[in-house]
Amino acid sequence: MSQTPYRRDIRRRLTAVQARLDAGAGDRWIPYAIGSVLAAVMAVVSVRRMNAFTIGEDLAGYTQAVHLISEGLTPRASILGEGVHLLEVRWSFLLYILAIPARFAPVAETLLIAQAVALGVAVLPLWRLAREVARLRVGAATAICLAYALHPATQAIGTLDFHPEALALPAMLAMVYFGTTKRWVSYWVAVIIVLLAEADLGFVIGVFALIILNHAARSTGLWTLGVGMVWALGLLLVAQPLTGETGVIGGNYGPYGDSFGDALLEIVSSPLGFLEDLVARDNVTLLLGLLTPVLFLPLLSLRHLLPAIPAAVLLLLTQTGDSSDGIAPILVFVMVSSVFALSRLGTLGVDRVFVDTRLLSALIAAALLLFVTRSPLSPYESPWELNELSPDDIALTEAALRLDRDVPVRASANVLPLLAERRFAYPLADETPTVASAVFRSRAVLIDQRTLDQPLAGDQLAAFTEQMSGLGFNRVNEGDGDTILLYFRP
Repeated sequence: MSQTPYRRDIRRRLTAVQARLDAGAGDRWIPYAIGSVLAAVMAVVSVRRMNAFTIGEDLAGYTQAVHLISEGLTPRASILGEGVHLLEVRWSFLLYILAIPARFAPVAETLLIAQAVALGVAVLPLWRLAREVARLRVGAATAICLAYALHPATQAIGTLDFHPEALALPAMLAMVYFGTTKRWVSYWVAVIIVLLAEADLGFVIGVFALIILNHAARSTGLWTLGVGMVWALGLLLVAQPLTGETGVIGGNYGPYGDSFGDALLEIVSSPLGFLEDLVARDNVTLLLGLLTPVLFLPLLSLRHLLPAIPAAVLLLLTQTGDSSDGIAPILVFVMVSSVFALSRLGTLGVDRVFVDTRLLSALIAAALLLFVTRSPLSPYESPWELNELSPDDIALTEAALRLDRDVPVRASANVLPLLAERRFAYPLADETPTVASAVFRSRAVLIDQRTLDQPLAGDQLAAFTEQMSGLGFNRVNEGDGDTILLYFRP
C-alpha cells in the first residue's frame, strides 16, 4: 500500500514526458539521434573492417570503377572482369555522382561512408511514415526505428561490403511516405533516385504501384507501374545483353543463365524446378532471418510487403555466400509493413494509435536478441578487435603502400580495396597460385597466404620465388616472413 502513491507519481511523470514527446519534442530529436548513431557506427566499423582486411570483395571493384570515373576514364574496372563496364554489373548511375567527392577523398572510404549515411538517413522517412501516416505514438515509432537500426540485415548491409542498392534505402522509404501522403513531386524525385541506384529496383517500384492504385491515385499508379517496368525490362532485356553478360545481381543468375533474359526463359520452361529452388532450405532460412527480428509483424500487413517480392525472388535466384547482397529492398518493405502492422494491432485514440507496451517491449527485446546473436556487430564477434591489427596485417598494409598507382598489380582479394585506385589491378585466386597466373598483365604481385586454400611453404615457396625471380619478379619484403609475399618487376 505504501508504494501505491510512489508508483502513481512515476506513472504521472512518465505520462507527462510521453505527452511532451508526442506533442512534437520527440519528432525533433529522436529520429535524428538514432540515424546519426547508426550512420556513425556503420561508417567507423566498415572502414575498420576494410583496414583489417575483412571487408567483402565487391568494394574493390566499385572502388576502381568510381576512381576511373573520377579520372574521366571509362569505368571498365579490371577487378570486375575482362572488359566489364560498371553499368553492366548493377546499372547504378548513382555511382557517377559519388565520383565527384571521390576526386578529393579516398574512394573506398567515400563509398563506405556514403553507404553508412544512407542507412542512417533512412531512419527519417521511416519515422515520418510511422508518425504521420500510421499515426503511431512516439514509443511505437521509436521501437520501429530501433528495430531497423538493430536488425542484423541493416548491420550486414552497412559493415560487410559495399552495396549500391543500399544507397537507395532512404529514397525507397521516402517513396512510400510521399506516395501514401500524395505528395507527388517529392514522390517522383524519390522514384528517380531509386531507379538510378539499380535497374532491377524498377520491379519493386512497379509492384509498389499497386499500393498507389489502391490509394485512389489511378493515374500516378499506372505511370509508376509503366516507368518501373519499362526501366527494369529495358535495361535487363535490351541494354544489358547488348553491353555484356554479367547479370545484375551478383554478376550472374546461377544455374538460370548469364542474363536476366536467359533466366526468364529457363523459369518459364521449368516452373516446377523454379518453385523447388525458391523453397530451398537456405532461402527459407534467409527469409526467416529478415522476419524474425520484427516478430513476423509484416505477415499482418501483406499488402505493404508485396513490393519486396520481386527483390526476394531475384535474391533467392542469385544467392551467393554474401548474406548481405540484395537484401536492402526487402528490408525496406519489411520495415514498412511492420509499421502498418503495429497500426492495425493498436487502438485508435483521439489523434494517435495506442500500441500495447508489452508488444513494443517484445519487439525491442527480439531486435536486441537477434542483434546479439546474429549481427556482425554482436559482442560475440568482438568488433572492438578490429582496431588490433596483427603483425601480418601491418606488413600487408605496408606492402600495399609501397606500390605506386601507375604499377599494374595482381593481389589477394582482401587487400584489393587498398590497391584499387589505379587503372590496372587484378584479383588473385584463392587456390595455390601458379607463376603464370600471378605475373599475367602485372608488374607487382602481392599475396596474403592467409587467403589461400593451400599456402606456399618450405621448398614449394622457395621454388615459387625462384621461378618468379627468373621472370624478373624479385621478392622485396623478405623481412616480413612467409605470410605476406610482395614481388616486383622493375
